[in-house]
Amino acid sequence: MRISIINHLACPVCQAEFLLSTYKKTKERIIDGELKCKKCGKSFCIKNGIACFVSPDKKLTEDMKKLRRITTKQEIPKTWIKLFSKKEYAALHKEWSWILSVIKKDKNAVHLDFATGTGRFLRNIVSKTNGEIIALDFGYSTCQELIYFLKKIKKYKRVSIVCANARKMPFKNEVFNSATSWAGFGEPEMGRAIKEVRRILKSGGYFAASGLHYQKESKSFLLAKKHRINFVTKKAIIQSLKKANFKNIEHKVFFRGKWNEKESYLPVFGDSYSTFVIRVQK
Repeated sequence: MRISIINHLACPVCQAEFLLSTYKKTKERIIDGELKCKKCGKSFCIKNGIACFVSPDKKLTEDMKKLRRITTKQEIPKTWIKLFSKKEYAALHKEWSWILSVIKKDKNAVHLDFATGTGRFLRNIVSKTNGEIIALDFGYSTCQELIYFLKKIKKYKRVSIVCANARKMPFKNEVFNSATSWAGFGEPEMGRAIKEVRRILKSGGYFAASGLHYQKESKSFLLAKKHRINFVTKKAIIQSLKKANFKNIEHKVFFRGKWNEKESYLPVFGDSYSTFVIRVQK
């Protein structure tokens, strides 16, 4: 992680500051170290440049092989574009532009992207701002692969990778100018993450995220509910955002169609779906 983000971090247990121990570092980054809470005494490791607030996976080999294939065959050369029809890709481009609109160009700005995944959307963020970027994901193997990906496309310089739960973020109150999450609303129990986003955003800061809506009582709708994916309808997400006291709530649908991947678990093949983005302000 970049040394400069230490002032943004806080214990996810009690929100107190950390005492930093550095074991290996470069001029701008801490490679290995430890973060110990000054209040509750809880310790978290910094491993291979990743600030870890969840335990690193012990069985990484198969995960890493699979992720590396995705990175080298799809993400770096952008061959994933071929999976989209012209209409779908045009809609995706507009969707991304709408999400990216919340990010400041200012070099003093601090931006958070969570549920980052393979980094497909993250590479656009790096080109959008001159400020600090923190990418958060729950999987340690995913975080490791993000570093490899960003180095390969030469966009790692201003990015710090944090392995943590978005529902209990390891950040101080009001440190971020903006936050994004592409497809993040397809994750379970994101209502808790929304509350956390409001806590860590500065006053007036913006949050934008996307997901999928499903037709009520469809197989995809029922399956999403089974896995506690709550934001499958516009009503559900608007209610959650209002409850978290966000303002200027905007909701926009970018594409409607039927899911055409036969081996997909969710959405279910043949089900109707729509892609949406919400944009809100604290």
